[in-house]
Amino acid sequence: MSAKRDYYDVLGVTKTSSQYEVKQQYRKLALKFHPDRNPYSDAGEHFKEISEAYGVISNPDKKQVYDQHGHAGVNGKYSSADIFQGAQRRGGFDSNDAWGWRNKGGALYSLGKYDEAIMCYDQAIKIDPNNPVVWNNKGLALCSLGKYNEAIISYDQAIKIDPSDADAWNNKGNSLNSLGNNDEAKKCYDRSRELGYDS
Repeated sequence: MSAKRDYYDVLGVTKTSSQYEVKQQYRKLALKFHPDRNPYSDAGEHFKEISEAYGVISNPDKKQVYDQHGHAGVNGKYSSADIFQGAQRRGGFDSNDAWGWRNKGGALYSLGKYDEAIMCYDQAIKIDPNNPVVWNNKGLALCSLGKYNEAIISYDQAIKIDPSDADAWNNKGNSLNSLGNNDEAKKCYDRSRELGYDS
């Protein structure tokens, strides 16, 4: 397979398909093309293509980038430093764009500037308070600063918005574990695994 096919075509879903529909379609195709079940020589390539498409479409963060920029947006075309520089250029950053604030926060986070990253995530939350990805990212930055109780509040908000967010459940478990709340952490880890979290 030379040219990359559209991820929605690969999975046989649309941009408006629910996460449940995406997951069901992925499971069906993964069973059909799994190399252990399918004797054809190109089954492995199909399986890889399906898994890659699902990895993007099933992740709200990556899906949003893909919907805006196609394959170029998710294939590592832009580094965190590129995003950070673009956010700083005059006229290159829309202060009412929650996604822009989230990207800027991500760039700052990758540079170890956690306090500044949190300020960006807070701006994104003001614009779009119902985005679980930003709440989860804020939690990670708080956790990096050792502010585990505050991180848990952020993860709880992400979970309230999207109870099926396996990453948020796992991250909450990590913060609880850091606080010594091992029993509560185990419940979170168990829930994240039920939802398909893959460490």
